[in-house]
Amino acid sequence: MNRAIHTTLGLAAFAAIIGWSTMAGAADTQADKAAPHNTHRASKLIGMAVHNDQGERVGTVEDFVINMQTGQIAYAALGYGGVLGIGEKLFAVPFNQMKVAHDTNNDSYFVVNVSKEKLKAAPGFDKSHWPDFANPNWAQEVDNYYQPTGKTTTTTTVTTSKKD
Repeated sequence: MNRAIHTTLGLAAFAAIIGWSTMAGAADTQADKAAPHNTHRASKLIGMAVHNDQGERVGTVEDFVINMQTGQIAYAALGYGGVLGIGEKLFAVPFNQMKVAHDTNNDSYFVVNVSKEKLKAAPGFDKSHWPDFANPNWAQEVDNYYQPTGKTTTTTTVTTSKKD
């Protein structure tokens, strides 16, 4: 009798563990399916395709520039042109101008609002001569270049005088 109780309790504990691990595995699988839309491993982003709003492929992500004070990605180094990396030009695209999209297979890619012509004329650099990202003039030039058309910053000054 004692042996039957121990066997029954052992089987019940085993069944509970198997059931719990199956549910935990299902939850992990669901989290993995949801994660690509919210978070990505940096190693998976390097080499990711970049398209423009017209659906044209304009390059691939070659690297990222991280703002060490904020911990955020400041720029994506977008590789464009060349053949097998030879003659390829890099462009530092402000990361806040990029968004992630998904194709019909749920594969991720970046989208940037820039035509191929505008990208070809953008300030760029080659792999062995990176710009000085700490130079505020360089950063301002690049940030302004990629601002959406028609988006401007306006400063208004109001002067008042006291009448006696």
